[in-house]
Amino acid sequence: GNRVTLGAPRDWEYFKFVFRSSLFGIVTLVDHLYGVHLQVSNIFTMAMREQLSKDTPLRRFLVPFTYGTIAINDAARVTLVTPDSWVPRAYPFDEEGLQLAWANAYRHLPGGVELKVELTERAFLQTIFDRKAYIDIRIESGVDTQYYKQALEYWVMLRAFVKGTFDVYYPTAADQQRFVEDAETEHFLLQAMGGIQATSDVLVIGDKSLPHAWESFRTAEKYTMVIDAITRFIDVVTTGHEQVGKVQAYAQDASFASFSWAASLRPRWAGGTGEGVLAAPKEVATGQALIMALTSTPMPDLVAAAGGEQDWSKIFWAADGEQRAQLDEVYVQFQDRLRAFSAKCQEVNEDALAAFESGQQNVAGKPLVNFGLWSHDPQYLETSVSI
Repeated sequence: GNRVTLGAPRDWEYFKFVFRSSLFGIVTLVDHLYGVHLQVSNIFTMAMREQLSKDTPLRRFLVPFTYGTIAINDAARVTLVTPDSWVPRAYPFDEEGLQLAWANAYRHLPGGVELKVELTERAFLQTIFDRKAYIDIRIESGVDTQYYKQALEYWVMLRAFVKGTFDVYYPTAADQQRFVEDAETEHFLLQAMGGIQATSDVLVIGDKSLPHAWESFRTAEKYTMVIDAITRFIDVVTTGHEQVGKVQAYAQDASFASFSWAASLRPRWAGGTGEGVLAAPKEVATGQALIMALTSTPMPDLVAAAGGEQDWSKIFWAADGEQRAQLDEVYVQFQDRLRAFSAKCQEVNEDALAAFESGQQNVAGKPLVNFGLWSHDPQYLETSVSI
């Protein structure tokens, strides 16, 4: 970590290969497999299936965002998690090392876990699912990137859709109180929060139980927390999965990134030979290609025209024609905003490419490299997780 390499091109190429490969491996194991699949999507889908009646508005609303999740996560468990499956064979861990990696994965998940030492218990419970509050904290700390700007814009648009939909179902304060105090709603949220707690030790509730902490909030606060929890779940399985799970392009070339590589490739001063092709061994490259092929299962597109064949809002529960018309209006507004945001994302990427191709330079006089960002562009997002 303290070595500075000057005039050793091969060492520099090795460092870059190791950095790309290490990041690729960590994100696949921690953020993708553990965070998105085994934790968030699994926990919310289980809570929905176990606690919500099949014709409640909340369950019907969640169906598009949990579509195929049980089958997908079961396939991930069998092919990527169990001993001697594809990931254990490709990673450079023995059985004990892999178990240690799984046991510590939650400690490395970003997105709110780290805030439990910065906020009061009550504030943390309100913030853990509030993506805007988290991004505001990150931006105020100086992490003001294009990623967070797009993440915030997507969150605001997504939350408006979720809140707009449930405001149709529960338009008055009395309606919202009945909703959040309904036994099924409470059990759903508490099971989801309890699952997050069990798999990450994320909630700080002192001597109080989770149900007791929930009861300490006012009705309006509970309604906000339910909306935020639903929105955050959808955020993770759509753009979150696109960010950490759609990595096929990075794994196509085993010399660009690899789950593991031979120790002999290290520089001589690090105990290697300093020679050989910087790439995965054939066995790892083949396994890596098979894993990436498995990740290509398509799910329904998030952008789907109202009334069209792919319109996933048709499954939403409605009491009558008037309520259906209100729900359709909210959905149409959401789809319009998605398309407008997609055009904005494409413009950002076109500007980045134009700056590079025009030969613009940065303050150091080097070529300006401004990489594009596709993880929030709605045209690439799906409603639920694939592997």
